[in-house]
Amino acid sequence: MGMHKTLRDLAEALDRQELLTAWSEAAADTAITHIAHDSREVRPGTLFACKGRMFKPEYLFDARARGAAAYLAEAPIEGAELPCLLTPDIRKAMPVVAIEATDAAWKRLNITGLTGTKGKTTTSFFIKNILDAYLGKPTAILSSVEVFTGGETTQAHLTTPEPFDLHLYFADAVAHGIDYLTMEVSSQAYLLGRVDGITFPLGIFLNFSEDHVGDLEHPSYENYLACKLAFVQNCETMIVWNDTAERERVLEAARHCKRVIRFGTTADCDIWAYNIRREGNGFAFDVHENGHIATFRIGMLGRFNVENALAAIAAARYWGVPDEAIAEGLARTRVLGRMNLFEKDGVTVLVDYAHNHLSFSRLFESLRLDYPGHRLIAVFGCPGGHAQLRRRDLGTIAGQYADFCYLTAEDPQFEDVTAICEEIASYLGDTPYTIIEDRGRCVETAIANAKPGDVIILAAKGEEFYQKVRGEYLHYESDLAITKRMLGIE
Repeated sequence: MGMHKTLRDLAEALDRQELLTAWSEAAADTAITHIAHDSREVRPGTLFACKGRMFKPEYLFDARARGAAAYLAEAPIEGAELPCLLTPDIRKAMPVVAIEATDAAWKRLNITGLTGTKGKTTTSFFIKNILDAYLGKPTAILSSVEVFTGGETTQAHLTTPEPFDLHLYFADAVAHGIDYLTMEVSSQAYLLGRVDGITFPLGIFLNFSEDHVGDLEHPSYENYLACKLAFVQNCETMIVWNDTAERERVLEAARHCKRVIRFGTTADCDIWAYNIRREGNGFAFDVHENGHIATFRIGMLGRFNVENALAAIAAARYWGVPDEAIAEGLARTRVLGRMNLFEKDGVTVLVDYAHNHLSFSRLFESLRLDYPGHRLIAVFGCPGGHAQLRRRDLGTIAGQYADFCYLTAEDPQFEDVTAICEEIASYLGDTPYTIIEDRGRCVETAIANAKPGDVIILAAKGEEFYQKVRGEYLHYESDLAITKRMLGIE
């Protein structure tokens, strides 16, 4: 799907939303064939967005050198020597421009959006694989680990992409003949206006707990919740976990929906799972909906993944998928970095992305049930610069459940790793621990020192092959790769 717009088209779209303060009318017929907010993504014919607290004029000059045709900004930039669109609020302007530039490609997709403090990625892949099995061809996914819209699969860095990227993904999916797209929708997406102008045909609210509150994220618990509820208010049909915190407020926000489907593990839900039992490295469970009973299986550990699977089943039923395709999609789902289990010589290593209060507590609760009497060894850290409450939360939970902790780096950014680890350690209580700043060496040490019967939990980084340090993405082998290397597993 090629982009064929003029500067006038985009100016008129902004003007209709009262988001245009001035523009280069003399250049009204300038052809716009691409949009970008990263100068490295600019090619001839691009409208370049000058956005963000870290924006520097040099980025625009670089974009111009790469062939940018015009720029979008809140104020004229001296020396730009390019036509421009000026707006009072670039965050609000970007989705308007993106929707106009892509001819609202999102409207030609059957989109399932998911929000929640934990479980979004795994549930997204459950849904994608179910739809793939049903349709017999790949469907699109925008997740926090990877993006697929019909071409090459790429790694993601944001849970929900910025507006220009997001709508280009929608357009690419349509261009590839894809009809269904599953995407994670973060609270930051609403805080920063990334999904403005989009109504989701189907939305899923998985769960909620305090997280992402801090100077660089949400200013308060109420703001965090409000952004989650904004998603609910922009969905036509809503699937809601019946035991989520703030359930009544979620259901109130969903009153406008055509339909609200509650899922859970009790018979007062519209669809519920019961008779949950461990089978090998996964679970089997029965599902009841309107008198219809079916049995499904997942090949992933963590009892909470049954909840994620149930959400996917509810979504599949909404889209008209039969039980056979649901069963096939669930059974084939494995998500790199999510509950990936490795066993050798009596040592069990679990690689998971658990990184906040809810995911950490549910992970350890599940492991205590599934590995009674085993020694649990936790390897984890906390990010620098945001989510400071996690240091208290993760330290407290690890102190309650783990027998030993290795504290290490997890995207420290501009903070000192040892200082972060010492803060976490202050909440561990009597649980013994050691600090090894270098994450690679820490993971190697934990696995090398393990004894038969030990269960090692490598938390938060999963398959990620980078560390965020001082504003840069530095290469990191990944918890997953180190585990396979240490255990001699291909």
